[in-house]
Amino acid sequence: MTIQRICKKDDVPELGSMKQFDLKESEFLVVNTGRTVLLPRGSMAPMQLAPLAEGDLDGDILTCPWHYSQFRVSDGSVVRGPANNPLNVYDITR
Repeated sequence: MTIQRICKKDDVPELGSMKQFDLKESEFLVVNTGRTVLLPRGSMAPMQLAPLAEGDLDGDILTCPWHYSQFRVSDGSVVRGPANNPLNVYDITR
């Protein structure tokens, strides 16, 4: 497993919020719901251009601002389509 630094500990978003970070020409969304997770932007293929950082976070549910698909950020599962594929989710170590 490769470990990559996404942000400084002080840059992790507050509980109940999310923040986008750029790394090596890729975008990542850090979500803090008590368990901080990382969502790579490309994990929403084929809708990978959707700016998830502009979506709504309600507890553990992230709503895409373009397609209104909903995902459970704790495991990436689709709660409501049109998306069919889950998001890739990675735990963050501090």
